[in-house]
This record gives sequence, structure tokens and C-alpha cells, in this order.
Amino acid sequence: MRLARKLILATLAGIALVLAASAYFRYLHVARELEQFERDMIMDHEVLGRTLADAMVRVWEKQGRDEALSLLHNVSTPDGRFRVRWVEGELRAAPTLSQERHYTDVPIRVRGQAVGFVELSESRGYEQAYVRDTLIRTAWATLAALCVAALLAAVLGVYMVGRPLARLTQKARSIGAGDLPGPLNLRQRDEIGELAREFDAMCDRLAQARSSLAGETEARVRAIEQLRHADRLATVGKLASGIAHEVGTPLGVALVRANMIFSGRIAGDEAREGARIIGEQVERIARIIRQLLDFARGQLVRPPGAGARREPVDLADLVEKTLSLVQPMAEKRQLTLDFYAAPDLPKPSLDQAQIQQVLLNLVVNSIHASDRPGKVAVDISLVNATAPADLGGAKGEYLCLSVADQGVGIPPEILPRIFEPFFTTKSVGEGTGLGLSVAYGIVREHGGWIDVQSAAREGSRFSIYLPVNRVG
Repeated sequence: MRLARKLILATLAGIALVLAASAYFRYLHVARELEQFERDMIMDHEVLGRTLADAMVRVWEKQGRDEALSLLHNVSTPDGRFRVRWVEGELRAAPTLSQERHYTDVPIRVRGQAVGFVELSESRGYEQAYVRDTLIRTAWATLAALCVAALLAAVLGVYMVGRPLARLTQKARSIGAGDLPGPLNLRQRDEIGELAREFDAMCDRLAQARSSLAGETEARVRAIEQLRHADRLATVGKLASGIAHEVGTPLGVALVRANMIFSGRIAGDEAREGARIIGEQVERIARIIRQLLDFARGQLVRPPGAGARREPVDLADLVEKTLSLVQPMAEKRQLTLDFYAAPDLPKPSLDQAQIQQVLLNLVVNSIHASDRPGKVAVDISLVNATAPADLGGAKGEYLCLSVADQGVGIPPEILPRIFEPFFTTKSVGEGTGLGLSVAYGIVREHGGWIDVQSAAREGSRFSIYLPVNRVG
């Protein structure tokens, strides 16, 4: 409503200026009328005075002084506005001046001798009353016009400017807050009405864009999760041969013990011991298969991103479970899996399945990159680090999960592209090019980042930085 008040005040100021100018010019016109009135009065007095003087001289000469003076009795008005008076003696050197009446002296000469003069006077009250009434009427007319203009300006300003702009402002605030209210339905056929209609059209377009974006986002989320699940299954395939060997050993032990019990070669305590061993081996097989199935499923129903449900996770425990899955693959390549976790580590809020997928991708890549016997080292520590600029560049405490190998390393010309989707240096059928891209996306969704250091023939180190106080 501030604009409406400004428009009302500006309109009133303009109208007041116009009315003041009109009153001023009216005053000048009255002043000119008074001057003309004075001139007309003086002329009338001169004409009447000369006429009276001529008549009195003729009567004085023929009928005497008394008859001549009797002519003056009927000239004055009863209300005293105009008076005529005879004055004996010589004519006064200067006429009588007064603010209340106008005086004119007319000399009377009989037979060449000055016998006196006739004094004509007229009241200025009419003139003053005229001026006063004119000024009062002008003032009241100006005040009335100003009041009417103020009322019209206020009504028009509020209903045609103030309220429509207030509704436009409220709608703009709602749009800024993410809410798209209904149409304004302003019936004005002016610029404000046109602006309101454009606002309504913009809201319709925004609603359509929001609906389209929601659909695209949902499709993108499904596509991302499908890619992650595909990468998860590809990792399961890489683990399959090693796990088959891992499962084969306890199966062989259980089969031998079962045959011994069935054939009767052992009985009593030995049979009970054999049954216990069979149970342990079956439990070992079940645990391995359960871990693999849990990872393969990956809780597909959870969408990626900030909407995923997260909970405090013991990273050290998660790493140990993950390394047990890749242990057979590492043994086939004569690699040792080393793991170190700093004491008293906090438990960040994470999506456990997603972080396990990231860790598996990195460890499997490290195993594949190792072309000679050695080790793959995994460690967790609490560090002070500065986030990349696109994450705000904030300094703080982060959990650093590192995977280091002694493999062939990554060539410098390839290093900038390793996180691109479907980029791989492996032969067809050996890799999808999704692993590092998926890992990068998951870590970013958790508010962290991945740092890579690599040197030819010296190996690579992938460091995952996760915020400590991240709330999922």
C-alpha cells in the first residue's frame, strides 16, 4: 500500500497546487475588479458632482440659496451608503481620505464667486464585503475541491492500485516460497490487470514445468538406481568365482563328515562332533551366501539422494564385512587385505548398502589393478579437511576411508575421466564403466567427495571423505 499512499499524496499535492494557483489568479482578478470599481466610483462622483453643481448654480442664481440647497436633500440614499453634504467656505486643499468611505469635493461658484462646495461620499463597505465574500467563497470552494479530490484519489488509489498490488505482492511471495496459488482474477483492464494475468499465466507454466520436472526427476532416480543395481550385480559376478571356492571347502568338509556318520564308521561322541562340524560349515556357507545376497539386493526400493533413509553406521564393522566378501578374490591373486581403523571413530549417518557398494567397487578395482603379489590397504581415520569449492569449501572434521593398492597406477591422461559414466580401459566384457561413476554419485549424495592419488607402477589411493555430523 506504500505505492498507493505515494500516488494519493502526489495527486493531492498536484491538485492543491492547481487550486492554489486558481485561488491566486482569482485574487488577482478581484484586485483588478476593485481597481476598476474605484475608477468607476471616481468617474461617477465626477459626473454626478458636475451635474449637481450646474443645477445648484442655476437654481441659486434664479431662486436663491435655500432652493439651491434643497436640491441636495433627495440625492443621498436612506441607508447612508451614498451621501451628499453642503459645506460653506473655500474648497479644501486636499480631499478627505478614509478607509471606510470615498470622498469627492465639487466647488460651487455663483456669479464667479466661490460660495462653498458639495461633498460627495460613498461607503467602501460594499467593496470590502465583496472582497471578503469572494475570498471566503474561493477558500471554501478550494477546500471542498481538495476534499473531494482527496476522497476520489484515496478510493481510486486503494481499489485500483493499492489492493491489486498487495495481491500481486502476496502472490509473488508465495511463488518465491514454492507455493503456486490460484488465479488472481483481477478485472482491471489496465497495466496492473495485464500484469496480474501474466502472473497467472506464469504460475500455470511453472506448475506445468514442476510437474514435468517431477516426472523427469522420478525417471532419473529410477535410472540411477537401476544403474547402481546393475553395477552391484556386475560386482557380484566378479566375486562369484572366489566365493564358489570359499563355499566349496566347507561343503566338502560337511559332505565327508556326513558320509562318515551315514556309513557308521564313527559313532557316539565322534558322530556328535562330526554333526557339530557339519553345522558350523553350513552356518559358514549360509553366512557367506547371506552377505552376497544382501549386497546383490542392495535394498532396491530405496531411492538415491537426500531422500534415502540413513542411520548411524559403524564404518569399521562395515569394512570388515565387505572385505570378507572379496577375501577369496584377493587370495586368488596372492594379495593380502590389510585393514586399520583409528580408535573411537564417530558413527556418521549413512546409507549402509550404498557405502558398502562404494567400498566394494574400490577394493575390487584395487585387486584387479594389482598385477603382482602384494597388499590392498584399507584404513579409516578422522581428519581435518577442506571441502571442494562446489561443496561450499567448508573446513571441518571428516571421516576418511582410504583404499590403497600397489598396482599399475592410472595414467595422467586418463585420471580426469575415471568418474565419467561408462568410461573404462578394460576389454569388452570385463567392465561396465559404471563402478567409479556410481561410487562418485553416492559419495556426493552423502555430502562428501573422493580424492585420487596415483603414480605409474606405484599404485593408487582412493580417499573417501564423509562429513561426521551429516544427518540423513
